[in-house]
Amino acid sequence: MTSIKLTEADCQNVTWQVVEVTPTYRRSVGRGAHPVTGLPIEVMRTEHLQDEAIQALNAEERSSRDGKRWATGSGSEAGGNMPMIRVARTPINKFLADIAPKLREGDLDHQRWWLNRDENQPFRTKSGKL
Repeated sequence: MTSIKLTEADCQNVTWQVVEVTPTYRRSVGRGAHPVTGLPIEVMRTEHLQDEAIQALNAEERSSRDGKRWATGSGSEAGGNMPMIRVARTPINKFLADIAPKLREGDLDHQRWWLNRDENQPFRTKSGKL
């Protein structure tokens, strides 16, 4: 069996069948024909079901922290050291697919860039830029 990287467009003509459901993800297998070559293809898709719960939690924290300084309520007002501040909750599938490869390549600024993009705002716990 040969394994190749397919795009979402390559898989638009497949028929999906759910093969596994857990509390955190749903896995489906799609079978069909490649739209260009006509060769039969079989692909597996994993949908992470916790993304919406994480985004809702982030939205709640973001609304409660908006209008406040980053470290407000974390003990730094009394002249102590700057504490660790949660800036985001990112689902593991997003982290492994979008952030980890760049970190392995040594791009330490990629995570900040990724979180500052508008489409990734639901994963941040405070509005604005990092």
